[in-house]
Amino acid sequence: MSNTFLINLIDFLSSALFVLIFVRIILSWIPQARNSLTQFVWDVTEPILRPFRIFNPKSSPLDFSPIIVIFLTEILRGIIDRFLQ
Repeated sequence: MSNTFLINLIDFLSSALFVLIFVRIILSWIPQARNSLTQFVWDVTEPILRPFRIFNPKSSPLDFSPIIVIFLTEILRGIIDRFLQ
């Protein structure tokens, strides 16, 4: 496999994760939106977001795990891209 393919694959997966997390955030504001798309988004993103919920303040009603995951994903993507180039 060439480095270009790996870089493109990592960029695609990073972008797909961002979109799925963004869709999950939007869907969380719509409690009636329960269908197969919603279930798919939850099934894919929950295992990724769950470990980062430990960083949420106990008294806060806001879930900061999506922000943390997106931030860390972008940092990791940048590091891997630089390493492969």
